[in-house]
Amino acid sequence: MDAMTLEQKLELLIGLAGDDRDGAPGKDRAMLPPRLRHANDVGALRPVNIRELRVAGKGKLSLMRILMTNACSFNCHYCPMRRDRAMPRTLLKPEELVKIFLDAFHRGWCSGLFITTGIPGRPVKVMDDLIQVMELLREKHRFTGYVHVKMVPGGQAAQIERLTALASRVSLNLEAPCGSSLAQIAPEKSLDTSLASLEQARRLVSRERGERRDGKPGDPLHPGGASGMTMQFVVGATPDSDRTLLGKVTELYARGGIHHAHFSAFRPIRDTPLENAPETPVLRENRLYQADYLVRQYGFGADEVVFDERGNLPLGNDPKTSWALAHPERFPVEVKTTSYEDLVRVPGIGPGTAKRIVAERATTVLRGLADLRKLGAVTTRAAGFLTLGGKRLQTVKWTEQLGFWGPDDDTGRHHLTYSVSPGTFR
Repeated sequence: MDAMTLEQKLELLIGLAGDDRDGAPGKDRAMLPPRLRHANDVGALRPVNIRELRVAGKGKLSLMRILMTNACSFNCHYCPMRRDRAMPRTLLKPEELVKIFLDAFHRGWCSGLFITTGIPGRPVKVMDDLIQVMELLREKHRFTGYVHVKMVPGGQAAQIERLTALASRVSLNLEAPCGSSLAQIAPEKSLDTSLASLEQARRLVSRERGERRDGKPGDPLHPGGASGMTMQFVVGATPDSDRTLLGKVTELYARGGIHHAHFSAFRPIRDTPLENAPETPVLRENRLYQADYLVRQYGFGADEVVFDERGNLPLGNDPKTSWALAHPERFPVEVKTTSYEDLVRVPGIGPGTAKRIVAERATTVLRGLADLRKLGAVTTRAAGFLTLGGKRLQTVKWTEQLGFWGPDDDTGRHHLTYSVSPGTFR
């Protein structure tokens, strides 16, 4: 077992980044070039992290996440990397980034790579750097593993095509669903520019996936973004409602090529124009992910999602439960005969569990809640919406704990400000 802590690994990897001209690799911290000397002083914005995640079709990956630079020429009001904010800045050259990752990969510390970056200058130059990283990995070092690259809006068409060809997955930060609301938090950015870049990459990804469905063998050195695109929104920094966010997301999904959306709850960052704005509850972020999953995996239409009078998802219940409670005429459903499509809409029953129930009931007599639990149902949530052999499994559909404040009530909440946001590396 590797005895090194994560902190020690990251310190070593940064030490290895210095080249002969800038300082001796692995030597004293002071020997590192100025652009790397404070790399570990910037908390969650430091250039290297190692995290575990699941990737569809690839199982669990240990992913090295590298921020090429936290320097940025944009002055977005919510962002910890904004141009006018005083903070230690760091920069990895393409060759250094590749060296750090391959050294960690060969040591068995990670199996894949995620690359993101600030935009310290023209987007075209930043895209050139990202392409250089990918060409070094794929063409020179023949790395065939998973690489996710977060491209920047405003790249040239040829750059987007080249980067997408070399990446397993590409993503782009849209930040807001409307151009007018984006202008409130990022006045130097254009949603039209971001959507144009996303649309070109999306077409390339869709074409690659279509060709593979038609029998084209995959090229691990030129995967063409076949793992699908992702996009990210900042939740709560603008007045946009959850209804507006999900509307934009489902509109983009309908065009194909996009795997999923990321949602990042707004945090007020110290020394930014929005440091006094209220923090967005993380539960709102979670509810958006749940609603997004209903649309992508459970067969729900965007128009079926239940919103409150402000157009936001209720925080007291998950979106599937909110829908079920709003449609009492659809329940209870009979476990022994109801379709997969109706079973998967029951709170506490996901797609896998619904498939197992349908398969098991064809050969086995299901007798009660214990049998459903064995098949994966969360019976504390599902029982009130089910009958088994015509008998109600539970009479109460849903209960909520009583409290002094509801989950969406800000009463008594202390205002916190942060140095960084957890959404930086998504």
